[in-house]
Amino acid sequence: MVEADMVKADMVLDVICVHSYIGYTRLVRAADRLRARGTAVAITFRPYEIAPAASDSPQPLMPLLERALGPYAAQQTELFTWQAARDGLELRYDLAVATGTFRAHLLIARAAEQGRAEAVVGRLFRAHFAEGEHIAAEAVLRDVAEECGVDLTPYGPGVLARTSPEAEELRGELHRLRHHGVTGAPLFRIADGPVLLGVQTEGALYEAMARASAARIAGATS
Repeated sequence: MVEADMVKADMVLDVICVHSYIGYTRLVRAADRLRARGTAVAITFRPYEIAPAASDSPQPLMPLLERALGPYAAQQTELFTWQAARDGLELRYDLAVATGTFRAHLLIARAAEQGRAEAVVGRLFRAHFAEGEHIAAEAVLRDVAEECGVDLTPYGPGVLARTSPEAEELRGELHRLRHHGVTGAPLFRIADGPVLLGVQTEGALYEAMARASAARIAGATS
């Protein structure tokens, strides 16, 4: 595949963010439609923490939402569950565990180095939203890595620790994105196009990628 045929897409996300889950699903489906036409699509996932102060110690999510939202918690989660179901996604707030996502982002970064970030991100979303897994737990993260074909061995035993060199790189990336004005997720940018804030339709993401592909091919042949 020549470089002119490749479309690059960036997405800022967090794996405990339902809007990121829906946005990720639509982005990958749109990318797969373009891939089926013979165009390569490279997706880069950028980290965002919607709860940066959250502890890695697991807590049931619903009681936290009820304390934060009061009587609106059940209504809000029902709405999110309905919205996700329209995209074929299952949300189990009765099982979901509240936790920090810093270590999950560490795994995503290592997966990206091995070309397996799409699979890992999707698996982390399912683990959190549908299976009630604690996605800050090292055992869970290593199971996800193994399932998705990510080899963590070359990085050493501390690769998923908050004190690792990789963790410092991640902190730098989080800081860089904040410095550039990123204050929420999801966020998309297709090629050199405009930044798209919030959940986008699959159709809008597909059209943006198709336009970027056509523009790259036209530029390479002009």
